[in-house]
Amino acid sequence: MPSGLPHRPPLAMRFWLSRHLRREGGTGSAPAGRSSGRHMSIESLEHMVRNRVRLFLRHTWLVAILGTAVLVSAVWAAITITADADHMRIAAGPRDARFVLALSDLLTKQHHRLHLQLVSTSGPRASAEAMSKDQADFAILPSNLDDSLNWPVVAILRQNVMALIVPAPAAANKSEGAANAKTDAKSTAAAKAAKGGKGAKTGKSSKGSKAAKGAKAAKAAKSDDTDDSDDTSDSSDSGDSKKLEKVEQLSGKRVGIVTGSEATAGLLDLVLSHYGVSLAKVTASEIDPKDLADAVKNNQVDALFVAGSATGQAISSAVTAATQNGVAPTFIAIDQADGIAKRNPAFDSVDIDAGTFGGIPPTPDDSLKSLSFGEYLVARKSFSDSSVATLAKVLYSSRQSLAIAMPGEVKIEAPSTDKDADVVSHPGALAYLSDSQQSFFDKYGDDIFYGMLIFPVFGSAIAGLASYLRRDTRTRRLRLLQRVLDLVRKAHAAQSLETLEHLQIDADNLVIAIIHQSEHEEFDETVRMSFAFALDQLRFAIAARRTAILDHAGTDAGSKAAAA
Repeated sequence: MPSGLPHRPPLAMRFWLSRHLRREGGTGSAPAGRSSGRHMSIESLEHMVRNRVRLFLRHTWLVAILGTAVLVSAVWAAITITADADHMRIAAGPRDARFVLALSDLLTKQHHRLHLQLVSTSGPRASAEAMSKDQADFAILPSNLDDSLNWPVVAILRQNVMALIVPAPAAANKSEGAANAKTDAKSTAAAKAAKGGKGAKTGKSSKGSKAAKGAKAAKAAKSDDTDDSDDTSDSSDSGDSKKLEKVEQLSGKRVGIVTGSEATAGLLDLVLSHYGVSLAKVTASEIDPKDLADAVKNNQVDALFVAGSATGQAISSAVTAATQNGVAPTFIAIDQADGIAKRNPAFDSVDIDAGTFGGIPPTPDDSLKSLSFGEYLVARKSFSDSSVATLAKVLYSSRQSLAIAMPGEVKIEAPSTDKDADVVSHPGALAYLSDSQQSFFDKYGDDIFYGMLIFPVFGSAIAGLASYLRRDTRTRRLRLLQRVLDLVRKAHAAQSLETLEHLQIDADNLVIAIIHQSEHEEFDETVRMSFAFALDQLRFAIAARRTAILDHAGTDAGSKAAAA
């Protein structure tokens, strides 16, 4: 170092000391231990993290493998979240609970991500109320319920029919016994008359009067028999006149409504009012199915009203209870069913074939006109179409299995898919029935296509934003480089050593600023070379100017000494 200049440590050493003292918090004293009193600044932590990241990014294959694993995990997580298990709640009354459980078992076996949950209710109205309160996603409702039209139909589970049953007379056997007794009396009387006649021919004259008396008795017995037969025919005619054959004859009669079936007082009133019979003129009472036989045997009802599947348990049990002494009951036909169906779209006219209700002899014994109404499985409009389509697929493809599980109670049919149909099909069920279910690419193909078109626009916008944010960094680099060049010019123009000392201090601070800048961003090779050339030029300029000042000072001192 030239003489006359203060002793200073090298630039790198001063930078290290400055950083060290700043980390120590400016205390000026060394720590007692390695970690005592030291703390890591945010800038140092960021610098360390960046160095580690740069070191990691140098391993190209490792980065590629980990990136692929992360991408696959993200795709798998997205699929898992979007394909999460759907829990479907079905509101059903006691009669349809078995059907829901059977359907739940089939759905669990075929689709593990779909689960059915039974919401037990007391009846159709309670099920409709559960749907209205969002306590259920599906419900089993009859078509005659007004609320059933509020939700689209997934499937028709069965067609219910109405039956008005007239029990067989309990005194059938007694009347037959009386007729047999009268026949025996006739035979006995005829035998006695014949025997009396024979005695009149072979006997003595004294017995003639007895023969005549016997003939009179036989004649009287014959006349009695004739009167008895007339009375029997009269009683038979009287019984036929009281037989129930038409709906209007139910006025003033006792009608038992079988509970546990689809029969209600509202349905009975619908039929009676069409025939001009008020429900108030009929003594209607609800009878439990287990009490039907006793009610019929004790002659507590004149007719039974039951509704349900034509081959189901409800009507079959009612027919069995109404059968007495081997005599099958009779039925009252709803002969104006076509007119009722036209006035009430929820109902339809149906002809019940002979023997549909079973029994020996077959019941009914002839074709019977009646009303029918459907039992619907309805769903909320906002429920997932894909889940409803899956449920519809299981429902229609397993119709035979469900029919076997509930014999005579279930006969699944598809609702009409026409636009002018009386009922509206759910979009999910309609997609399955019309074979228009969408695949993944059908659903999201347009989104993927437009995304591929829009993504470059967003990419360009993001790149522009990043470039705009980097402009500030680039501006700072240019400013630092410009300051170095300004110091070079000032060093060439310095007139004293004191000025050079200030320039040297500014240069040291500038080096610290450049190092700080390099911690926040990675300088490429061109930037590093630019700073290196500029700093070298500054160092050379300061050194050259210092030498020139010292030489000029020495020349002036020599000339003054020579002059002296």
